[in-house]
Amino acid sequence: MELAEKVINRQSALQQERQKFEKIWKETAERLDPFGSILEGKMGDMSKMYSSRPLQDLARFAAAIESLLIPRGSIWHGLMPMDDELKENDEVQAWAEARAKKLFSVRYMAQSGFVANTQRMFRSLGCYGNQVLMTEEVLSRGPGGEDLPPIRYRMIPIIECFLATTAWGQVDTFYRVYKLTLRQIIQEFGTENLPEFLRMRMDRPDQLEEKFELIHAIDPALANDTTTQLPWPSVHVLKGHNHVLRQSGYYELPIHASSFVESDGQAYGWGPGMMALPDIKQLNIMNKTTIAAAEQAVSPAFATVQKLKRRLNLSANAINPDLVTDDGRLKIQPIVTGARPDIGEQLIAKKQMDISANFYGDLWQILVNKPDMTAYEAALRAQEKNELIGPPFAKQEEMLASMVMRENAILERQAADGIIDLPPRPEALQGRKLSLKFTSPMAKLRRAAEDVGIQRTLETAAQQAQFDPTIMDNFDHDKIIRARADINGMPADLMRPAEEVQASRQAKIEAEQQQALAAQQAQEVDTAGKALPIMEALGAAGIDPNQIAGGQIAEGGEEQFNA
Repeated sequence: MELAEKVINRQSALQQERQKFEKIWKETAERLDPFGSILEGKMGDMSKMYSSRPLQDLARFAAAIESLLIPRGSIWHGLMPMDDELKENDEVQAWAEARAKKLFSVRYMAQSGFVANTQRMFRSLGCYGNQVLMTEEVLSRGPGGEDLPPIRYRMIPIIECFLATTAWGQVDTFYRVYKLTLRQIIQEFGTENLPEFLRMRMDRPDQLEEKFELIHAIDPALANDTTTQLPWPSVHVLKGHNHVLRQSGYYELPIHASSFVESDGQAYGWGPGMMALPDIKQLNIMNKTTIAAAEQAVSPAFATVQKLKRRLNLSANAINPDLVTDDGRLKIQPIVTGARPDIGEQLIAKKQMDISANFYGDLWQILVNKPDMTAYEAALRAQEKNELIGPPFAKQEEMLASMVMRENAILERQAADGIIDLPPRPEALQGRKLSLKFTSPMAKLRRAAEDVGIQRTLETAAQQAQFDPTIMDNFDHDKIIRARADINGMPADLMRPAEEVQASRQAKIEAEQQQALAAQQAQEVDTAGKALPIMEALGAAGIDPNQIAGGQIAEGGEEQFNA
């Protein structure tokens, strides 16, 4: 009871701190997320939406982040040792790539939920400026005894999350308030952990779908109040009934949270949707006004000289008797307001561009608007793109790094317990720590400046080499090509090890030397074959060939030879 009360009171205190964000989250949801959980009471109400353009911008934003940070179907990160002397070790590199591929195979397994939940997570980041992902280690089996993924992923809606940070601004406290039906509570916690009043309802099918509010707390401050010895205590409480459903813990913090633009001293931040909210409100008003103006222009009101006894029929080929005077003038005239819907449409188009800019829509087009650019121009534009969109996305990479490190720790624990198979660590890596290396398109954009610098330097050197070819001796071309391969994200297993390259080159040199020696020997044999008849003739004439070679000919020898 004391533990349950402590959890409930702590969650209540965190809720008070979060209230300043809740109002703007609700306003944003009304215009960008009408089916989100924030609008639980008004879910599906689209009465405050007069344009779907903001929804399209949000969808593009989420898709762009996914394609830049975690593109499906590609290796968007790798592992490497923290020690510099091991980074070039071929055995270590091969093991790191094998481990990274194992992580990807686990992450994208069926039923892991990674793809669907990360897509929802990025929409939350664009809409509310915050995203929270939970990685849960799975040790159980499915209802039919089938194997489940070793890791499951769950995006937690920000409205359910109550966060607190360390003095360094890192999230270390997580409280979640959510609802489950009685049937789901039984599935998750088992009947033995239910309070008595819920056990009495288990045999009543009509009450199995009744929902109850729960609190899940992951809080280091609860370490002395729980039975777990793990560094991250976890407690599930049935809110309103002060009943603890489960006490457990985690080896690593399973919550990975980040914001788009951080707020000073707060666990929550701001996102493009929140920043675009004033423009979205104006766009809705402008759309509503322009629609009304267009209706007035197409179907204007009419003025009459007297009250009509019947309704005016404006259908095609309709006849309206007694509406023309004897001198041919109409007794009814349209009221022309001079409304200009076209001006409203121009203003709407400009406002849509302003909203799109909040979602970085103009930057997604940097490489699209000029498809015929050279490789150098493309590198420069990639560098420019990174400088503009890199800073807010760097925080998302930091969040993903914490996720990958927990995934790797989970796999190593399960391999040690014999649940899964992993290739053993190389001897050189025993007791060493690993770090993360991003190879995503965003990481490539970030390193575009390096590629531009290399390319510019080589181009300058090539120009100077026309006057002094030795200028190229300044470059280690092997290191240059390996650096560019790394910058462009080429898989390391496609590059031959440096030792193997040197051995291949040495073998080629030795083969060329042997070929040259064989050619020389063949030439000497051919020369000797041609000289043999001459040597035999000299011998028959009594002339020593060695004397001819030494320039000594016996007296009378020339005449004898001629004879």
